[in-house]
Amino acid sequence: KQYSLGMKQRLAIANAIMHQPKILILDEPTNGLDPIGILEMRRYLKELSTNHGISILISSHIISELEKLVDRVGILHDARLIAEKTMQELI
Repeated sequence: KQYSLGMKQRLAIANAIMHQPKILILDEPTNGLDPIGILEMRRYLKELSTNHGISILISSHIISELEKLVDRVGILHDARLIAEKTMQELI
């Protein structure tokens, strides 16, 4: 069966959290979602972090999306962490 990109994103996250990870690594988690799906994904990721103690590492180039999701930002260059700041420090 062919699933949309948004459905594949949801299924991948569901698969990852079935194993009750301490850390969840996501690449562009809202990619392919419609506006309502984006809001739901943001709420869900915040709930996982806040209520289930899961640390979430998000890879994204969309700063406006990160502003709504994260409290700390790490900047990588050539696979090295070159800066780590709060979102407020970056704005």
